[in-house]
Amino acid sequence: MCLYEFAKSPGHRLEYHVAPGVRNKVAVVTDSVAALPRKLIDEYDIHIIPVRITVGGKVYRDTSEDLPPELVHEFQSIPKLDTTPWPPEFYSQVYKELSQKANDVVHIVCFSQFTSTISLAKVGAEMAQEAIPHLKVEVVDSATVTMAQGFIALAAARAAAAGKDVDEVIEAASLVKSKVNLVFALDSLSYLARTGRINKLAAWAGSFLNVKPIVVLSQGKAHPLALVRSKSQSTRRLINLMHDRVNRAQPLHAAVMEVERPQEAEALSNIIREQFQPAELYQLQFTPVMQVVAGSGLLGVAFYCSD
Repeated sequence: MCLYEFAKSPGHRLEYHVAPGVRNKVAVVTDSVAALPRKLIDEYDIHIIPVRITVGGKVYRDTSEDLPPELVHEFQSIPKLDTTPWPPEFYSQVYKELSQKANDVVHIVCFSQFTSTISLAKVGAEMAQEAIPHLKVEVVDSATVTMAQGFIALAAARAAAAGKDVDEVIEAASLVKSKVNLVFALDSLSYLARTGRINKLAAWAGSFLNVKPIVVLSQGKAHPLALVRSKSQSTRRLINLMHDRVNRAQPLHAAVMEVERPQEAEALSNIIREQFQPAELYQLQFTPVMQVVAGSGLLGVAFYCSD
C-alpha cells in the first residue's frame, strides 16, 4: 500500500517542475532496499538495483519473484545470512547502460557501515569511466537505509528531472541526507544480528528479557533509543520522537514502514496525518530481502522537514 499525499496549504505543497522534452543530464540510481514506491520510481525514472542475498550457494535478488513470502519466512529462520553485494563488474555494466540516456550517473547507496556496496560500486564506477571517458559516475553514501535512503534518492531524482547538473543533483541529495531521520521498533534484534554488523546493539537488547528495542539510525550509525514492553508503547515512542524532531513551520515528508504489522502501520500513518499534516506521506512494506534481514514484527518511520 502506498499513500501519496500533498498538504492543501500552498506553503506546504511540493513545487518541482520537470523540463519538458529534455533528457535528464543525470541518471539517478539507488538500491532496492531504499523501498521507494513504484509510483515514484516510474515518475522520476529512478533506476533500481536489486540487492542480493546468498543462501546455500544460490543468489536471490530482492524481488518478489525470487523471494516470495513463503521463502522469506523460511529464510528468516536460518542462523546466518550472506549479504555480500554484487561484484564491481555488475555495477559497471549498469552505469554503462545508463550512459545511453544521460550524461552522468549518481548512485545513492545503502550506508557503508552495514554493507560493502559503496566500495564495490566505486570500483565499478572507475571501470565504467575507463570504458566511457566522458561519463561521470558519482557514488554517494546515503548513511542510512529504507525510505530514509529513498528520500535522499528521490531528492536527487527530482533535481535531475528538473534539468540540474550532477553537482546540483548531489547537493539536493546531500541536503536531505543531512536532515532525514530513521527510527525502528523491532520485536527483536536477533534477526539483524545474523549479519554480524550490529553485535553491540544485539548485546544491549539481549541483556533484557521480554522487551522490544527501538533503534535510531543517524548518519551511518545505529543508536539504541529505548526498550519498551509492548507494541503500543513502541508506537507512542515513535510519535514522541517525531514531535521532538519535526519543525512545524516546515513541510514534513514521512514514510511508515512495516514487516507483518500492517494494522499498526495504518494507525501510525493516521496519527502522523492528523498531528503533523505532512506534505507527503507513504505507507509501505519492507522489500523481501529487508524482510529476511530484519525479521518479522517491525514498524518504522523515516522523515525529514524541507525548507
